[in-house]
Amino acid sequence: MRQQHKREPAESTIPLINVVFLMLIFFLFAGSIAKDDARQIEPPLNILEDETIRSTGALIVDPEGKTFSGETEVTVVDWLAEQEAGEEADGPLKIAADGTLKADALEKVIQDLKAAGRTDIVLITRRGSK
Repeated sequence: MRQQHKREPAESTIPLINVVFLMLIFFLFAGSIAKDDARQIEPPLNILEDETIRSTGALIVDPEGKTFSGETEVTVVDWLAEQEAGEEADGPLKIAADGTLKADALEKVIQDLKAAGRTDIVLITRRGSK
């Protein structure tokens, strides 16, 4: 006698589809609920009035793109000559830019420093208050 082979029912893919769909929904909600830290950023106060930054010997760039050494307005070339003559000659150049300064104005200052042959530039930032 021949034995009849019982066919096993085909596996259903519906449970797999349900799991994938639930994971999709979960990640959509989890991604949209996350806090966006970029919206919390506030620009620093007027950088010319910050005594701790002025005392670092940094080149200060105000909101209009004017450059200052301490409280005195200087050109980038004059400030660079002053830095090379002083004791800061061996360290990196420090730039402190106002928070409302446009990026292209800051880029111009950096390009002026690079044109003078200096690439060791550090941008001083300030931690915002909450």
